[in-house]
Amino acid sequence: MRDTSVLSYKITTADGANQEGIISVGRQFDFWGDAETELMILNDGDESLCLGYKDVHFYDDIYVGDQIEFKATMARIGNTSRTLKLETFKIATPSKRIGIKDAKDSDMYYYDEPKLISEGSVVLVVRKELQRGRQPDGIIRNPWKEIAD
Repeated sequence: MRDTSVLSYKITTADGANQEGIISVGRQFDFWGDAETELMILNDGDESLCLGYKDVHFYDDIYVGDQIEFKATMARIGNTSRTLKLETFKIATPSKRIGIKDAKDSDMYYYDEPKLISEGSVVLVVRKELQRGRQPDGIIRNPWKEIAD
């Protein structure tokens, strides 16, 4: 079973929410949702339904130009529920943003260790009849195909 999904993404101007280039908290949930969906498809063959988030904390802002990793890790598997731990790490940021003098617009500062900027958990539900089992190659097999043929 694959227990972790990581979405690596460089934040673009299309993601920005204001003139300062900060992305909204809602956009961060969008990225977490993408990481969650990948993990659920690979483990259950279904996208799942979101029951809710809990214990969500935001420690720092994300800006246009930042290199970010959105991580979803399987924490608990129930009969139909799946609890995932969610984390967001800042890998790099534009050098000018942190005040490095003489930096070019394209220069990036890479953190020695990824910087945790948000975390939380989510409970997802996959109905029993939609649980198709592990999909190691990412191809979802239709268990009803033989019945339909």
